[in-house]
Amino acid sequence: MLYSLSNVPADKLAEIQAIEAEIGQPLLAFTEVKAEPARLDRDKLAKIRALEENLGVVLVAVKPD
Repeated sequence: MLYSLSNVPADKLAEIQAIEAEIGQPLLAFTEVKAEPARLDRDKLAKIRALEENLGVVLVAVKPD
């Protein structure tokens, strides 16, 4: 399973913020992404890893629909 950060509507964001205040901890909201990771050879993985380092992000290759 893969997950991405959720775009939470304002009314639900208020609920999350209320719990954050109560427990004294920030919370991150994630949504499931319906995708299956792709199987890649070492050369392709190396290219992706190099780009991840350059951009400072995590990239996930997924199978096309």
